[in-house]
Amino acid sequence: MSATCNCTEHVNKLNQQISVMRKEIKNLRQLLDSAVRSHRKHMTSLQSALTHIGQSRSPKSQPRPQADLETQNSLEKGTIQTVPIGYISSCFSVKNGTPRQPTICGPSRATLQIQQSVFNNPEHSLVGLDNYSHVWVIFLFHKNGHLSYKAKVKPPRLNGQRVGMYSTRSPHRPNALGLTLAKLDRVTESRDRPRFRFLRGPKEAAAAIRGVLSADPRSVYRRSRCKDRLFFFTLDTADIACWFGQGFAEVLRVRLVAVGKELAS
Repeated sequence: MSATCNCTEHVNKLNQQISVMRKEIKNLRQLLDSAVRSHRKHMTSLQSALTHIGQSRSPKSQPRPQADLETQNSLEKGTIQTVPIGYISSCFSVKNGTPRQPTICGPSRATLQIQQSVFNNPEHSLVGLDNYSHVWVIFLFHKNGHLSYKAKVKPPRLNGQRVGMYSTRSPHRPNALGLTLAKLDRVTESRDRPRFRFLRGPKEAAAAIRGVLSADPRSVYRRSRCKDRLFFFTLDTADIACWFGQGFAEVLRVRLVAVGKELAS
C-alpha cells in the first residue's frame, strides 16, 4: 500500500511539472510570435527610412519650400520626428527585480549620457542645470520587448484582471513614451566608473536590495503557481540570487557581473 501511494504521489508531481512546462512552452511561442512581428515592423521602418534617405540625396529632390510644406502637413497629421539627446543607464539592467514604483528602492540611481552629436559643445547645454534639485525626463521605451500592444492588459498587481491600457502604466502602448521626475544628484563629465557604476558602496547596495525584495518583485504566476522559490535579478553590476519563503526573502548570493567576484553569501 505504501509503495502504491508513493507511486501515485510521484505521478501527480510529474503531471504538475508537465503542466508547468506546457504553460512555459506556450509563453515561449507567444514571445516568438511577438518577436517575429516586431522584426517585421523594424524591417518595414528601416526600409522606409532608407528610401527617405535615398530620396533626400537624389539630385531630383524637391526644393526646400516643398519640403517645408511636407513637414507642415506631417505635423498637422500628427507625425512628429524626434532625435534622442542621450541614453539612460540605471542600476537595473534587466526586467527581473526592477521596482514598479520609484519610492520602493530609494538608493537606486541612473545616469543620463548626453549625445555628443546633438550640440557642437554639448557641455554648454548643461550649464546651470546643477542649480535645480529635480529634472523632468521624457524618454522612449525602445527596449520593452516588442512593438505590439493591446487595448486591454493585465497589470501584475490585479491578479489577472483585465483593464484598459490607458488606465495603467504599461510601456506597451501606441506611442511608447514615458515621463519621470528624477532627483538630480550631480552633473559631471564622463570619467572612469568605480566598482559599482551607480551605487556608492556595499551599504547602499544592501539597502537597495532590501528595498527591491520588500515589494516582492516576482510576477503573479511565480508567486501563486510556481513552486520554484528561487529568484534572480540584477542590480547595478551585481547578480543577486534569493529565495522566497512564507513572509520573508533570503539573499543567497551577491556576485559582481563584470569581474565575477562574490561580494556576500
